[in-house]
Amino acid sequence: MNIIKSITLLLTLLIVILMTGCSPRESASEVAKKYIDKMNSGDYETAYSLLSKDSKKKISIENLEEFQNILVSTKRIISYKIGKEKIIKKYKHDGKEYKNVVKLEETFNIKNLLYKKDDSLKVNRYFVVENNKYKLLLYESFKKEFGINSMDLAQLKLNDFGLKYFKEVDLILKKAIAINPTDSKLYYAQACNYMNFDGFPGYSDTTYNALDSINNSLKYLDKNDSDYKKNASNIYNLKGVILMFHKRFDEAQQYLNKALYFNKDNEDPKYNLNTIKKHLN
Repeated sequence: MNIIKSITLLLTLLIVILMTGCSPRESASEVAKKYIDKMNSGDYETAYSLLSKDSKKKISIENLEEFQNILVSTKRIISYKIGKEKIIKKYKHDGKEYKNVVKLEETFNIKNLLYKKDDSLKVNRYFVVENNKYKLLLYESFKKEFGINSMDLAQLKLNDFGLKYFKEVDLILKKAIAINPTDSKLYYAQACNYMNFDGFPGYSDTTYNALDSINNSLKYLDKNDSDYKKNASNIYNLKGVILMFHKRFDEAQQYLNKALYFNKDNEDPKYNLNTIKKHLN
């Protein structure tokens, strides 16, 4: 009888141990807090160790450091709050399906240095279990935030006019595009910046580069975006302006009319069409 009780007790202990072993020692919330704190303190090696294997395939430690450098140049984090954990049975991230993913919503109170105001920023984080530890699925949100912050930094740089700043912005946008090569807004910003080089010796090709960039902006334009028509109008208008610069007026008029098709209230293509009419007359 004692032997049976001992065996039963042993089996119970084994079950408890096995169940405990299947649960990560740190919660997803704890890992999220550690990631934020390590990034803010500049401990990129530890922050990088918290990423999932798939995220590490597309993001390097250098990318994390560059991300943080851009972030602190455009925003100041005043405080942050991590929401409740939510289990998602199936979640698709960067084209791959994951099971039993933990979702967290992080809310940051920030000071936006570009617009010089306090703001609130919400970010969704997703965690998977690898080797009995929660790891961060970062790529999708990382590339999006990298692009947004890069464009903010570019605008801050362009508060000063000059070749030096245009070159700095060019480098910022190229790095952001390397991280997220399908971001339509980044290509639009790049096309705008290329046009700034006009008139500087040795940069005669940049207006042709602008045409390539605006074509990529059209190529990757998100039709599911709530601002799709507005964005399309702005892109077609800029393409029309670039074609005007190259004296391809017939083509320019076509794209400017497309800009008005998507947004009849856009005053820029109206002005540019009138400019062409005056020039041709």
